Amino acid sequence: MKKRNISESEKGLDFSKGLTLELLGWLSMVIALFTATLIGRQIEQSGYPYWVSAGTKGIITSFIVVTVVFWIRRRYPNQLKLTPLSRVGLLHLLSGAMLPLLLVICGFIIASQLNWIEIVEWHFSYSLFFGIILNVCFAFLYEALPEELTMRGLVYSGLRVKLPAFLAYAGQIFLFVLVPVTVNFLQQLVGMEPGVEINTDYILLLIAFGTVLQLLRSTTGSLWASIGFHLSYLEISRFMVAQNDLRLLTYSELHEGTGSLFILFTMVILVGILIVGAFSIWLRTNGKKAKR
Repeated sequence: MKKRNISESEKGLDFSKGLTLELLGWLSMVIALFTATLIGRQIEQSGYPYWVSAGTKGIITSFIVVTVVFWIRRRYPNQLKLTPLSRVGLLHLLSGAMLPLLLVICGFIIASQLNWIEIVEWHFSYSLFFGIILNVCFAFLYEALPEELTMRGLVYSGLRVKLPAFLAYAGQIFLFVLVPVTVNFLQQLVGMEPGVEINTDYILLLIAFGTVLQLLRSTTGSLWASIGFHLSYLEISRFMVAQNDLRLLTYSELHEGTGSLFILFTMVILVGILIVGAFSIWLRTNGKKAKR
């Protein structure tokens, strides 16, 4: 088949589409997070319960991002591949959620065998169950859904219009790190305390986290897998690894911080990158083109 020559005007149109997707994706995430935290802080200062503030932040963030996504999909219908939650989408969602759960179990087993941690007590209660369910709802609206739609969705799709996959990965991760940096700057401008502390450890975490999430999106061709992984990781870190008031288990560490670092960062994120990356390579070497 004769290859059609692409005109300069068509190239310019593609460039414009890509730039629109990148800018709107990144800006919508920044604006949504800043607006949600600003309003959420005012609600907290007014004395309302935590769940009111958390729910409001989640609704605001998802509303802004989803509105932008719907507008983008109407204008550029083929640029963002997020299908409704069909059977395939549900399979991707559950598979993405199961991966960090299996890895964290392996992490606890390995750390226990090496005497890095010792599980002291298990905690099972209705309050823990309902706390996890409630947090899943908040985390889905405030973190997992809007971040995946924008960063692994709009931003990456826009970068792929102009760049090869490797550079698009790097660009998406850079812009992913730039989101909390920008939001922190805006919060300081209006007199708020920054929501997170930006340090080397946090940046390394975002780089690795953004990599495994992007690998999932690229390998499966769907954002549901990265949404599932993202959501599962948040709940595991908050109710299994972190020793908060509501937690599944209590454990002691041989050296403070090493057990949780090994389980969450090394096992869940780094090993997750290796597994998903190896699976993607296997698909390619077997002649099955991974969806992008």
